[in-house]
Parts: sequence; C-alpha cells; structure tokens
Amino acid sequence: MEIVWVAGVILLGTFVQGLTGFGLALISVPLLSLLLDVKVAVPVAGLFGWMITFPLVYKMRQHVQWRTALVMVVGSLPGSWLGASLLKFMPARYILIAMGIVLVASSIYALRKKGAVLAGTDTGVFPALAGFFSGTLGASVGEPGPPAIAYTSMQPWTSDQVKASLLFFFMLQMVGAIAGFWNKDLLSAEVFSLFAWGIPSFVVGLFAGMKAWDVLKARRINYHGIVHCFLLCVGSFILFRQVFMH
Repeated sequence: MEIVWVAGVILLGTFVQGLTGFGLALISVPLLSLLLDVKVAVPVAGLFGWMITFPLVYKMRQHVQWRTALVMVVGSLPGSWLGASLLKFMPARYILIAMGIVLVASSIYALRKKGAVLAGTDTGVFPALAGFFSGTLGASVGEPGPPAIAYTSMQPWTSDQVKASLLFFFMLQMVGAIAGFWNKDLLSAEVFSLFAWGIPSFVVGLFAGMKAWDVLKARRINYHGIVHCFLLCVGSFILFRQVFMH
C-alpha cells in the first residue's frame, strides 16, 4: 500500500512541478505524511524534488535570472543546516502543524497577490533572506517553495523567468538540504527503497507536466490558481487533523 501511495503522490507532484516550476514538495510531503512518518516523507520528497530540477533547468536555462538566484542559494545554506536539525529533533506533530501553516499562508498569499511590488530589489538582503527561510523550510518540513515563490512573484519578471529562476534555486538549495539529511542520518534504507519505487512515476509525471506547461501557456490558463486552491485544502486538512483530532 505504501509503494502504491508513494508512486501516485510522486506522479502528481512531479506533474505539477513540471507544469509550474514548483509544487513537488508542497504536494508530496503532506500527502506522503498521511501514510509515512514525516521524517521519511520529507527526505523522499526532497530527493525527487532535487532530481526533477536538472532537466527542467537545462530546458529553461536561457530564462534564469542568475545573479538573484545565486544570492538566494547562498542565503539558503545556513537555513538548510538549521532546518535539518529541526527535522531530526522536533516531534512529528509540530512539524506537520508547521507544514499546514506554511501551506495555508502561502496559498492565501498567492491567491491574493496582485503582481510585482519589489522591482529593483533583485540583489542584496531581500533575496538572501528569502533563500534563508526557504532553506530552513525545505530541510525541516520539506516545503522550500513559499519564501522563494513569494519573492520571485514580486519581481517584474516573465512567467518563464520566474519558473526558470525558481528551478535553478531549488536545484542548488536542495544540495544543502540533502547534505543536512545525510548529516542527521535521515537518509535511511526505507527512504532509498521508496525513492527507487517512485522513479517510474517520476518519469511519467515529468514529461506530462512539461507538455501541459506548453499547452496551458499557449492558452493562458491560470493554472497557478488551481494549484494553490488545492494546496490550501491540503494545508487546512493537515491543520484540522493535527490540532483537533489529537
């Protein structure tokens, strides 16, 4: 049952990230946590989240905003170390509550935002802070996206530039997160076994998501709104389950 569930969740998460440039961890970690220990779910999603960035970054490399993304990566390194420590020592229930809060808050923000508001702040303290908090969340609750997504969405960039820069940031940020998992002994035999079983679903989801990106971009469909509505529901369910059903 666990193998089937992991395969299905990774298929969905990979499809969404292939489509939008983010979402594998945002979707996979909370859904995997319904059947798996969160300290297994976060590293499994992290490994897939790292692997998917390579082909997508290569495909969109001409759109990456290199300077800003690299500043964010540098900021994420101490955050990843802090996040891995929290994952190892924090009780699973509090990790899940934190995950639910992140999902609900980031989804509401994304659904309400009106466009670029940080034009001209693409270097310095702002991207470094976004990277730090993304690194902390990525290594602790498996959700590196919200701070980085919030920051890049406030830049006057095209959708291709936002997607490509996020992917490049996640590709390098996850190196720090995975190193943290390894250092804290979180990359167990169970994690690698579930990772291996999920690879076929990963491949299918990747190609389907990339194809869907081309189709929906041409038709100008607001797929981000659909994704964030789904994440809002998932986050609300996690919070209800952890706060009111314990």
